[in-house]
Amino acid sequence: MFDLDFYVRFTAALFAILNPPVNMPIFLSLTEGRTTQQRQAVAIRATIAVLITCILVAVAGRAVLSAFSIDINSFRIAGGILLFTISLTMISGARHPSHAGQPGERAQQDAVDDPAIYPLTIPIIVGPGTMSTLIIFSESTGTLGGLLAYGAGIFTVVAIVGAALIVAPLLDRMVSQTARTVSIRIMGVILAALAVEMIVNGLRGAQLVPLPG
Repeated sequence: MFDLDFYVRFTAALFAILNPPVNMPIFLSLTEGRTTQQRQAVAIRATIAVLITCILVAVAGRAVLSAFSIDINSFRIAGGILLFTISLTMISGARHPSHAGQPGERAQQDAVDDPAIYPLTIPIIVGPGTMSTLIIFSESTGTLGGLLAYGAGIFTVVAIVGAALIVAPLLDRMVSQTARTVSIRIMGVILAALAVEMIVNGLRGAQLVPLPG
């Protein structure tokens, strides 16, 4: 049975961290000077790369944690803290270094001929926050319904991201800066709430806070 509740929670979390409204102006900046057809080609390559990267993280994430003997609750707490710091920068209007890169990295990004894989896919779209979200939620796919919901969530959000990149040049002329700013702030608040939930669940799993009831 398809786990609709898990699908909604996971899709909301992944959408908040991938955040198409944030990535659209970044995409436009990285593809400045290209024709519409060239921009669409970059968007398609980036979408495919994002999907493959998310699947790889979803499949191999738990194995990587096991290889380093990292408990999922510890990773859940660390991932929640990371997502919370990212959400604060979204609310304040800044760009978090884990996605934007340090000054030296950004200088190198500006010189890249084809930005589809680097830096657009990694680390801008699929950064540490996205990886943390994928790995943490993968631990809740113990049933077939949960697994189906998990896969559907990935495909849903990646499809939205791809569509946003493809129509970004058109929307850039139609959507005001105020609307983009408001949407980023709202996604930041949603991500902050999800991050707090991850931290609390990690603390409960590690038995550092009492279970409810």
